[in-house]
Amino acid sequence: MILGACSPENSGIVGYSYHNVTAKYNAYFIANEKLQEVLLEIEEAHKNNFNRVLMVKAPIDTNIVNANTEKVEDVIKKASIAIQRHKVSKWVDDSYILVGIARMLNQEFEESIETLKYVNVNSKDEQTKYLALTHLIRTFTEYGELNNALAVIDYLNRQKLSKSNKRALYLNAANYYQITNNPNNLIRYLSEAIKLMPKGPEKAKMHFILGQLYQKSKLDAVAYDNYNEVLSNRPPYELSFYARLNMAQVTELSKGEDVKKIRKYFEQLLKDGKNTEFKDKIYYEMAEFELKQDNITEAIPFYESSIQESIDNLRQKSFSYHKLGLIYFDKLKKYPLAKAYYDSAYNIMPKDESIYPQVETRHDVLSDFIKQFNTIHENDSLLNLAKMDSSALNTMFLTLRNDRIAKQEEEEKKQKRAERNQAANTKQSAFEEGPSLQTNTAPGGGFYFYDPSTVAQGRNTFKRTWGDRSLQDDWRTKRNQLYEENNAIENENELAMAGQNKAVEKSEEELIADERSEFFNSIPFDTEEQQQLHEEMEVAYYKLGNIYNFDIQEKQDAVKTYETLLERYPDTDYRAEILYLLYIYYQEKELDKASTFADELVQKFPDTIFAKLIKNPNYQEESNQASAKVKVIYEKAYRLYQNEYYKEALKEINDGLNNYPENDYEDNLKLLEALITGVLDGKNAYRFKLQTFLEDYPESDVYDFAKSLLAAIDQLDKKQQQKEQIKYIPFFEQAHYFVVVYEKNKALSGVLPEEIEAFGEKFFPDQNLNAGNLVFNDEYSMVLLSEFNQKNAAEAFYKKFNSDLSPLKNFSSLNFSNFIISKDNFQIYYQAKVVDSYTEFFNSNYQVTP
Repeated sequence: MILGACSPENSGIVGYSYHNVTAKYNAYFIANEKLQEVLLEIEEAHKNNFNRVLMVKAPIDTNIVNANTEKVEDVIKKASIAIQRHKVSKWVDDSYILVGIARMLNQEFEESIETLKYVNVNSKDEQTKYLALTHLIRTFTEYGELNNALAVIDYLNRQKLSKSNKRALYLNAANYYQITNNPNNLIRYLSEAIKLMPKGPEKAKMHFILGQLYQKSKLDAVAYDNYNEVLSNRPPYELSFYARLNMAQVTELSKGEDVKKIRKYFEQLLKDGKNTEFKDKIYYEMAEFELKQDNITEAIPFYESSIQESIDNLRQKSFSYHKLGLIYFDKLKKYPLAKAYYDSAYNIMPKDESIYPQVETRHDVLSDFIKQFNTIHENDSLLNLAKMDSSALNTMFLTLRNDRIAKQEEEEKKQKRAERNQAANTKQSAFEEGPSLQTNTAPGGGFYFYDPSTVAQGRNTFKRTWGDRSLQDDWRTKRNQLYEENNAIENENELAMAGQNKAVEKSEEELIADERSEFFNSIPFDTEEQQQLHEEMEVAYYKLGNIYNFDIQEKQDAVKTYETLLERYPDTDYRAEILYLLYIYYQEKELDKASTFADELVQKFPDTIFAKLIKNPNYQEESNQASAKVKVIYEKAYRLYQNEYYKEALKEINDGLNNYPENDYEDNLKLLEALITGVLDGKNAYRFKLQTFLEDYPESDVYDFAKSLLAAIDQLDKKQQQKEQIKYIPFFEQAHYFVVVYEKNKALSGVLPEEIEAFGEKFFPDQNLNAGNLVFNDEYSMVLLSEFNQKNAAEAFYKKFNSDLSPLKNFSSLNFSNFIISKDNFQIYYQAKVVDSYTEFFNSNYQVTP
């Protein structure tokens, strides 16, 4: 009876009870415990980024899953025991759910989906079905099948769920809406989930996420309430700290007393010993608070303190650098300083930060800005120096030299004072600690060998006393040859250096003369040098004006820069464009000035697009419409060209160019015309058309393509000349090879010789043929099959090889050429390295037509 009750199919009272107990405690319970351990490890390993909204569910870390492969497999194994050995128990469906979750962790999404769907279809318990579906939401979300996840959420919302299933639905739905970036529904489902959660750290985390979401939505009062709820749900200290910090951010301030209260609160946080590792964040929030009150001068030192305190937290440090860059860029307009801070932010900010692209863009803009700014000022300074007489330059040189020497001397004094203070502190420390600590303690109080600077200092002292000895026993008593040789070499080097120093030692007058010569040589007295500097400044003014105008959005600075450019370089190539930009700016401010710029533009540059835009403000729109029509014409002409209807294609091109003389596809039409000319009129006409195109359309998007076509013609001519110089010998009474030439391919190099040799053995067994690979040139390899004693035998093999039985038909997608060649001619061909140089000779001298 007992053995019968243990049968997997026994559904009697005794058997059912037995299977329920055994399935739960011997299989399901153990599997669930191991699964929860893995899930907890994933959750704990996830590092929260408190500068972003925290994740509802920690992302599945495949590294952790892989490290717990044994546990995950054990979950599946134990759950499978409950399924297979206890088929009649009520824990079968729950075990299937564990298997589905484990499959999801293993990234086996399709198997996970099938398993969870199986429970939904076959389970007899409604709530178990729904539980499987709540986990199916997570699986679909992780798998990227977002529409399916949403369908399951909608379905479950219409069902009557148990409290635990509702909670699971709301949390998985919240996770889905967070990943799909839908904050409204994220708030909705999190709010519902919290109502069903017991007090504890998980509920605290959900309240924190809600606080962050409401804070982002500028609903500070609701955010404050949620942060306050965090504190009443036994949060971990880190979560508690950030909740308190964020509460200060969202506190509604009505009086000056409230501001003082918040500042005092921040000071208390700084003094709290438990917050030592969070000081960088506290200073950052203090700066943010002051910035919110428009106290820029108070905010800046707090950001700087945050940077100093951020030792290991590069992410936090990058935020402080970024905020300082923003202040100096947007508010203070101190662009060199802004660039310095943006450089730092760009170099250390993790690339997964959402603001990283903006930081990168601003960093590039500022780098370009400073480059142009410096070019203008440095070149201007050099040109001004070139205008001065030698007496004034000499006075300036001496002044600059004296200033430099004075600064160096002051720096040296500071350095000596610092060294004396350090030495005094070291002696005092040694006296206080006693002699027994001096040999194993670093100046900072730690273990001697933990301080690299102290170790280095000790090593140098040892070298001065004993020399650079290798590590060995009895090193004091051994006078080995290596040590003596090293000492001799060092002495020789020291003597040589001393002699060299003595030789190059110069008087004060000689040193001044050398420096003066170097100073004068750096000044551009030559006219060509000055012209080069002016050209650089012209470009720099233009680029700087555009950066002000389009990137920094400082219109007044842009106008000032443009006007300076026109004043200093009135004949600049940029004049038409700058006149138009000035016309646009002054249109809304000074109509008279705007008219002046417009008149000059129309009179002096009537054919430019800028003049046409002034004459006809709808010019650009009409041009776009014309381009749209020409695009259709171009596509039709190109199809005709592809189908070899060349004359019809030319007619379409001419119609397009004549009817729409100004459009964005003019260059494309012209290039297509050149291609057709090459087909109809030959190489010389084709070359002329391409050369004309390159002259007329240097800014075209297809300029490089046209250039490559012209280069291809030149290359073709070069190859033709090479081929004409190669002379093959019409002597055929000798051994022949069969050759296959193909584009280099590692896979083929191992397969082709075997295929070709097998073909020869099958159809020409009496020839005793052998195949091998050869490198022909940088692009091609060849298979050489040798050798045929007579020409006619080689011809017979060639015909057979190129019949329907060819082994190359298995490689039809690749480019091959094959031929037979005499031994003498093969030597010529292999040395010439021109792939198609033998083709004409081969076709003329061998009977190879099937």
